[in-house]
Amino acid sequence: MVRFLERISIYMGKNNKYRNWMVAPMNEVNELFTKENVEQIVVPQIVKDDLLSIIEEKLKRAGFYYRIAYRVKAVDSMVNKLIFKDYRRPGTENADKKMQDLIGIRIILYFVDDVDTCRKLLDTLFASPGMWETTENNEYEFKAMKVNGIFRLPAYLSKTIVNPYLTEYVDDTFEVQVRTNSFEGWHEIEHDMRYKGSAFGIGNEALARKMNSILATFELCDDSIVVLLEDLGHQHYKDKKWNDMLRCHYRLKFENEPLHPYIEELFDSDTELAKIFYKFKRPAAIEQLWMDTSEKGIELTVNNIVRIVNQIGPNDERLNDVFKRIDEEHGQAMEAVSRRRKFEPFKKLGIYKVFQSHSFIDLTNLSIEDAYKKAVNYIYSWVSSRFSEVFDDMPDSVKNYDNESPGYRVSIAYEPEKLYFKEITTHLDSKIANRLWISVATIEKQGDRLMFDVSNEYSEPTEKYRDNENILFSRPNFYGEIADNIGICDIERLRQNVRSIGDKEEYGVLKKLITDEQREFPVVVFVASDDYWVEKFDVDYFAYLVGYYAHIKRITTEELAEQFAKDYDLDEDEYRDSITVFYPGKAPVTSYKSHILNTTFEVIKIEKKKYWNENGCRAFRRQLVSDIRENNVVK
Repeated sequence: MVRFLERISIYMGKNNKYRNWMVAPMNEVNELFTKENVEQIVVPQIVKDDLLSIIEEKLKRAGFYYRIAYRVKAVDSMVNKLIFKDYRRPGTENADKKMQDLIGIRIILYFVDDVDTCRKLLDTLFASPGMWETTENNEYEFKAMKVNGIFRLPAYLSKTIVNPYLTEYVDDTFEVQVRTNSFEGWHEIEHDMRYKGSAFGIGNEALARKMNSILATFELCDDSIVVLLEDLGHQHYKDKKWNDMLRCHYRLKFENEPLHPYIEELFDSDTELAKIFYKFKRPAAIEQLWMDTSEKGIELTVNNIVRIVNQIGPNDERLNDVFKRIDEEHGQAMEAVSRRRKFEPFKKLGIYKVFQSHSFIDLTNLSIEDAYKKAVNYIYSWVSSRFSEVFDDMPDSVKNYDNESPGYRVSIAYEPEKLYFKEITTHLDSKIANRLWISVATIEKQGDRLMFDVSNEYSEPTEKYRDNENILFSRPNFYGEIADNIGICDIERLRQNVRSIGDKEEYGVLKKLITDEQREFPVVVFVASDDYWVEKFDVDYFAYLVGYYAHIKRITTEELAEQFAKDYDLDEDEYRDSITVFYPGKAPVTSYKSHILNTTFEVIKIEKKKYWNENGCRAFRRQLVSDIRENNVVK
C-alpha cells in the first residue's frame, strides 16, 4: 500500500480526480481490486495463438512490412488501472465502463501511410469495428503517434479466459496498437514519462520542448521515407524501369519474381498506361489483397499487382490478353512438369538421437529389489498413461506385453526374478507430421548394481529442417521421476543443485570424479570471487536444467581455487572467476569472466516462431546448456 500511495502522489498536482480520491476514505477503494484477485485471471495460450494467427494471416496476405507483439497486462499494472479509473463506481465518468486492455497486440509498420490503411482494414476483420483513439497534434505540440483500437474478442476465445472475481470490471475485449517503426521505442518512453510520471512537468519545459523536437524529427523521417520512395518510383517511371517503379510505389513484401517481359513490352509501347499503375492509390490494391479469401492467398508478385490493379482500374483489354497468354504458358509448363513427375518419390528417413544415458540407480536408501520394483513402476506408469487409449488391452500393472498399431508400438519385457526390464515404445508426434518418436529404457542387474540405460530419438525425412534449440534434446519424463525419487548415479549421484567444494577431502573426491574413465556425464566447475556475474548467470537454475546429466560443482575457497588453477593450467590472472567443463575423454574447456560477460547467443524457436538475441551471463548459460545437451546426443 505504501508503494501505491507513492505512485498516486505523482498524479495529485495535475489531476483533480485523483486528488479528490486521495482525500476520500480508503474504504471507498473496491475491495476486489487486489493483487490476489487479479492473479486469478488466466488468459490461456490459445488466445495468443489464435489472435496472432487471425491478424498475421491478413497482414501477410496484404503484403505489409510489419512486426507484431502480444502481451497480457501485468498484475501490478492492472491493479493500478482498476483503482485509478474507478471502473463501475457510481457517480464517476467510468461508472458504466470496464477495463478493456487485458490483452494487447501491437502492430509495428514500416511505412507511415500504412497506419491508416491497416486501421481501416482491421475494422473488417472482427465481428464489429474497433473503437479507435488517435493522437491529436497541433502546431504547438508533437506527441508519439498513437492509434489504439478496442475490439471484442471472438466468443470462443472469450469463453476460455478464467476470471473468477473481476468479471464485472474486466471486459472481454482486447487492444490493438498500430505504430510506425520510428515511433515504437519512443512511444514507451513518452508513455512512461508523460502519462505515468511527471518527468516533463512544471520546471522541465525546455526538456519537454527537446522531446517534442525529437518526436517531430521522427514524424519527418516517416514522411520523408515515403516521399523518397515515391520520388524514386517517379524516376524509374521516366527511365522506363517498370519493375522498380512498381516496387517503389506499392512498397509491398514482394517475391523476387520480376515483371513479365510481355507486360514490360506493353508498358514500353504505352507509357500512359504505365503511368496509371504508378498513380494508382495503393490502399485499394492492399485492400484487395487483404479481402482475398482463397486458401493460399494471392502470390505477392509485381505481375499480380498489375493484374489486380487492372481489374480494379483501367481493365485494359491489352493487359487482359497478356495475362491470358501468361496463364496459358504457365499451365502448359505445369502440365509438362506433372507428366515428368507423375509420382512423388519416397524420402529416406533419418534417425536423430535427442537423449541418452548409461547410468546406475542409487541403492543408498533402498535394497536392489525395492529399487528395481520402484523404477520399473515409474517407467510402466509413463507407458500406460500414454498408450492405454491406443491399446485398450494393456495390463493395469507391469507384465510382458507386445502390441502395435499403425504409428504406435509398445513392447515390454519383464523378468522380475532376474531383475530385468526393458521397454520399447514408438509413437507419432502429435504436432509435427512425418515424425516418429522412439523410446528405449533398460533396467538390469549387473553384479551388485542396477544398470539403467535410456535413449530417446525420433525419425523423420532427412531433408527436413531441424530446430536445434527445441529438438536436439528431449528426455522422457520417467527419467526425471526416477532421478527425483530414487536417484541416478554416474560415479556419484546426479543432483539438480550445486555441490560446494570447500575442503581438501572434497577437492580430492572432485579430482577422482574428473579422472574416472567410467564417468559418462560432464563435470562443470565454477570458481567465483565476484558474486555479481554468478548471480546473473544463475548457477542454481543452471544446475536445475542440466543436473541430471552433468555434475555441477563450485570451489568456495581461495586456496582450493589456486590449487585447481595449477592442476588444470588455468590463467593465473583470470582463474578466480571462471567456468571449466570436463567432458569425458576430452581436454577441459575453461571460460573466464571477461569472455562470459561478452557472450551473445542467438535464440531461435522455430516451432513457436520466436527469435531473439541474449547477451552476457544469461547468453553464456544458454550456450553452455546447449553445448552440454549437444555433447549428450552426439557422444
